[in-house]
Amino acid sequence: MLFRKGKTMKSGKYLRVPVIAVIIISLILGTTSFAAAAAKPKLSAQQLSIRTGSTSELRVKNTDKKIRWSTSDKKIATVKSAGKTKAKVSAKKSGTCVITARISKKCTLKCRVKVLAKKQSNSQPALKTIEYSNMTDEYSRGILSDLLAENDIEASRIDALMTRIDDFNGSVRKEWLTDGFEVISPAKTKYDVYDMQDEYTVKNGDFPGHNCRITAFSLMSAYIKTAGGLPEKQGEDFLFMDLKTIEADTKVLCGDSADRFCALFAPVAAAKSTKVKTQVLALQRGWAERGITFSGSRARLISVIFHDKFSDDENTLSVGHAGVLLTSKDGKLYFIEKVAFQEPYRLIKFSNRTELSDYLMKKYDTSWGQDTARPFIMENDALMKGYR
Repeated sequence: MLFRKGKTMKSGKYLRVPVIAVIIISLILGTTSFAAAAAKPKLSAQQLSIRTGSTSELRVKNTDKKIRWSTSDKKIATVKSAGKTKAKVSAKKSGTCVITARISKKCTLKCRVKVLAKKQSNSQPALKTIEYSNMTDEYSRGILSDLLAENDIEASRIDALMTRIDDFNGSVRKEWLTDGFEVISPAKTKYDVYDMQDEYTVKNGDFPGHNCRITAFSLMSAYIKTAGGLPEKQGEDFLFMDLKTIEADTKVLCGDSADRFCALFAPVAAAKSTKVKTQVLALQRGWAERGITFSGSRARLISVIFHDKFSDDENTLSVGHAGVLLTSKDGKLYFIEKVAFQEPYRLIKFSNRTELSDYLMKKYDTSWGQDTARPFIMENDALMKGYR
């Protein structure tokens, strides 16, 4: 019964309101019950990527039934119940498999699992010292000459390099250079840079000297291919000092052309990213467009790549430093470089590529949080293993 203004009302029009309310409530409850009944069991993930040795959880939603779990390949990943509707997936080795959750005869759910190789952590201590030589003595000069020959560098190129080393060493003070191999902190030198530049200029006048890119190319160009039909020059703004040296010393490229030199070292378009992996792909695309490939030599071109972004239109990758990595018969590594136009040649010993990475990054990683990728190191046309 309803009460209105103190009066009891029996049947009549006042009964219509509660009847409508009851109908609406019934519809709402009925819809909710229907939705709940219609919700189908669902896996928390249909695809899963985990690394070897790690675990991950799978869960079946919208059911309270006990789940039977199985794997298509126990060697890749195992699965174990971890509750009524949960399971723990354990990655065993690289590969793919399928984890199945069976709810009933008519209802099974599947998750594709990709197991990745265990990420290797490089816990090698940071490089604190290097052993190097400026090749002022016969012993270290002999080591370099033999290494170059063992790594497939032509005799004429070796002779030309040795002549340039002698010319430079004769242009600066002896006490600024090593006597054989010496040990030093990676970022230190035995000389003041500006004093050495002044001394060099007194003896060589306007000639700018040879730098890292010219030195590396003069040794490696026979094993670097480029596409035909290249423009006469590329990257003049970046390579203007290099080109000045090449014009003054016409034999420095050992018979190769400035066009091919520019094809390798002229800047390429960078990606709009601060991730090193993304920029590696951008550099590889840029080199591929110029037809650049490497082959046929044990010697390896090492390039330190700088990302410069002055604007959206001026976003480039360039070879800021280069050298040649040589491997001795007993597996030891040596790196030959020209430090700068008016700084010495160096032959440096390394136990592995991570040490080489530490040496180069200590010198050239000047990033401070700007909107660019940090410098990275290429070995020929791939990111150098050991880079960190």
